[in-house]
Amino acid sequence: MSILLKVLVVIGIVIVLIIFLKLSKKNPKRYYKKAMKMHKKGEEYHNLGDRELAEEYYQDADYYRNKARELEDVV
Repeated sequence: MSILLKVLVVIGIVIVLIIFLKLSKKNPKRYYKKAMKMHKKGEEYHNLGDRELAEEYYQDADYYRNKARELEDVV
């Protein structure tokens, strides 16, 4: 392998690692997005008349909101 190819492979690996770390990092924004999705699902099931499932989604939304708030307090 030529040196240029080796350098490109190393750069590619570093870029993949940086992307992976960015996506796996815990941040409040990600938790708020999850909370919003759970809340919307809860609303859908509430409108369909399934109050038990809706309540579970609302509880999940509260969990993710609280996690986001905890991370905001740490930062």
